[in-house]
Amino acid sequence: MSTTFSPATALAQLHIDMSYPSPATARVAVVGEVDLATGRVLRHSLFSVLHDHSPAVLEVDLAGVTFLDCTGISALASVRNAAVQTGCQMRVTHPQPIVRRVLELTGLLGVFTTPIDQQPEPAPTGSEHPSG
Repeated sequence: MSTTFSPATALAQLHIDMSYPSPATARVAVVGEVDLATGRVLRHSLFSVLHDHSPAVLEVDLAGVTFLDCTGISALASVRNAAVQTGCQMRVTHPQPIVRRVLELTGLLGVFTTPIDQQPEPAPTGSEHPSG
């Protein structure tokens, strides 16, 4: 499925392609600028994937994103929070240098790009602590 959002100017377009490489994995490839005009579309698309398909892993490929502002960061953060609450692991892949820099400056690069198999382990329960 491909979604194209085209506001008043043809320069601000966002293309979102969804694929399912495995039954448990949803991959969303984003191309274009993610800003005030298009951030809502990204947020809606990612929430739709979470709600409609309930994947165990949601991979958001930003290889084609040429600009990411606070609206895009907010969309990614809110979808990641919702994913975590449902037990889904969300990961951002292939951020371009400009997008990577924005994520570094906000402190979110590590949060969004941590490989799935390296997600933090759950905290031990009280019964697992050694007595001291």
